[in-house]
Parts: sequence; C-alpha cells; structure tokens
Amino acid sequence: MSQIEITFLLLGIATILLIGNLLRPDIVALLLMLSLGLSGILTPQEAFSGFSRSAVIIMLSAFILAEGLRRSGITERLGNFILRLFGKGETQLIFGVMAAGALLSLFMNNIAAASLLFPSLSGVARRSKVSLSRLLMPLAFGTILGGMATLLTTTNIVVSGLLRDENLKGFGLLDFLPIGFPLALAGIIFMVFVGRMFLPG
Repeated sequence: MSQIEITFLLLGIATILLIGNLLRPDIVALLLMLSLGLSGILTPQEAFSGFSRSAVIIMLSAFILAEGLRRSGITERLGNFILRLFGKGETQLIFGVMAAGALLSLFMNNIAAASLLFPSLSGVARRSKVSLSRLLMPLAFGTILGGMATLLTTTNIVVSGLLRDENLKGFGLLDFLPIGFPLALAGIIFMVFVGRMFLPG
C-alpha cells in the first residue's frame, strides 16, 4: 500500500472510532499519531512536533484546569450560584448560563469552559424543572461567543501560533476584545429574547 492509502485507511479507522464513540477522542488522537509514526509516514520528530507548540500546551492546560475545578466541587457550587442569582425561570436561566459560559471562556478554552459548566447544569435543570436541552445549546453558544473576545479559544491560539512560527508578531490576550465583547453581548441578548423560541424542547 502507498503512503496515501495507509493515511486514508488510518483516518477512516479514526473517524469510525470517533463517530461510534468507541474510544475517547484524546486516545484516538494519540493512537493515530503513533500509527502514522510507526508506519513510517511521519518521522519521530514530525509525529511529536505538536507537543512543542504553545497552542497544544495551552489547550492541555485548560482541560487540566477544568478537571481540577470539577473534582474540587467548584462546578456544583457554580450551579447553585447560577440558580440563586438568576432564579428558576427559563428566560433568566438561559441568560445566566450564557453569561457564565461567555465569562469562563474569556479565561480558558471554550470547550473546557463548556465541560466545566456541563455537570452543574444537570442539577440546575432538575431543580428548576427546565428541560436540559434548552440550557445546553445556550451554553454552547455562550462559550463560543465569549471565546471570540480573547486569545484563549482554539482557533485564535492556533492562528497566533502560526504567526509566531513565521517570525511575525502573534496576537495579544485582549486584541480580540473590542470586537468580540460587543458581539458576545449582542448574541446573548438575541438568544434571550428571540433565539430561545427556537430551542428544542
């Protein structure tokens, strides 16, 4: 088999594992990296070169931080705080969930922010008798909107890393804020007053 055929075969296997949820995504990614290295398609240096990039280390750190906060019980306290602050009404909770997601994603990767809030939302939905599906989509939108406002979302980190690889000046932490913050605010307001009518029940 040619290298192209082997590469497509490995990508196909990885896709099946991810879609079928047979293995965790991080395990699939590591197995794919090792397979490409062991098959000779990538040299050892190329296979492990990703770990030398600041973007990868920042994202790893964000997930470690989120897991530490979850194990320490912060997520449960956060859920109780959202419930006390915004009450049990659906409209108030949608605003609170989006605002909390956007706020957290200012300081960490948006995926990590969503994974941090997700466990607490289950309890919030149960106690407030609001469908969980009507809170999870606003959470996803809130973290994406907040992530636009700082460097710490995946796309912004990767683009900034590529600029530095070309010996150009990368983006600063708050370079996206003047545009990202008004967009995030507008998105939250839209979801609270208009978008919630289209949420799945």
